Amino acid sequence: MRETAVVDHPLPLLPPPVQPGDTIGLFCPAGPIRNMQAVEQGIACLQNLGFRVKCSRKFRQENDPNVYLAAADIDRAQELQSLWQDDEVAALMAVRGGFGCLRLLEFLDFSFIRTRPKLVVGFSDLTALLAAIHRKTGLIGLHGPVVSTLASIDRSSRQCLLARMTGDFSSRSGNSTMKILCPGTATGPLIVGNLTTLIHLIGTPYEPQFGEAILVLEDTGEPIYRIDRMLTQLAGAGKFNQLAGLIIGSFDTGQGVDFDEGQYQLLQERILELTAEKNCPVWSNFPLGHGEQNHALPYGMVASMEADGSLGLHPELAKGMGERQK
Repeated sequence: MRETAVVDHPLPLLPPPVQPGDTIGLFCPAGPIRNMQAVEQGIACLQNLGFRVKCSRKFRQENDPNVYLAAADIDRAQELQSLWQDDEVAALMAVRGGFGCLRLLEFLDFSFIRTRPKLVVGFSDLTALLAAIHRKTGLIGLHGPVVSTLASIDRSSRQCLLARMTGDFSSRSGNSTMKILCPGTATGPLIVGNLTTLIHLIGTPYEPQFGEAILVLEDTGEPIYRIDRMLTQLAGAGKFNQLAGLIIGSFDTGQGVDFDEGQYQLLQERILELTAEKNCPVWSNFPLGHGEQNHALPYGMVASMEADGSLGLHPELAKGMGERQK
């Protein structure tokens, strides 16, 4: 199905929360499964949290390194749509990221998605899906762990995920290692995601609305010079000057190796250079990314950066859908 013509909805729309006992639909919108054991462990984590799981097809591990998509574009899109249409499925969680979500967007029926709001959970390449759904429907998604990372993240990240999925946004996000690079306060909708994926949305109909937003960034497998290049592109496109605030999560060179102190320092210095004209609050070392710490944040929800370095969430400023009818 090709993308239907819809008008962008600026009003954030909060989908119904889920509760233990509800069914989570699992889908592969991007890369193929490389580690079936990690997926099985992630499914066990969801079940231990009290959720049921449902898949529209049988998952298998792909060992061919030349295969970088889980299935054909139309098949991955239909997998997502079928789970969305399924009344038994209360929310959707991606099995993994990789690459491929950008190729799905033209096949999605955003009009239908808006009429049947459901929570979508994922990160990394899922940034494209979260951003597109929010831009086209106003629906707030959850930037958080995928199934294949559930067993490897720390306990605080799993607790945060469960709280956000069940509709608890009361706790403030942050940790003891977070740094305030540029002080101040800010309030605005959250744009949360992978830097590389966000860059590739610029100039498309799914580009996030950066005006007075709080941008939260992370990335993996990219050397510092490529990160610099992408940040410079964002600045050159005028996006940093539009922001209310900026938060930097974790960055790593791949295979679980975080930027060393020198690399991360260069990243922070470049961020401050690029945001000097705007002089907005800037934080770093936020617990979000491809490592053990990946605290879930609601994409599109209004948040506030407080002077003490805590991030408050404001679901009351979104149109709520209430509890899901079972």
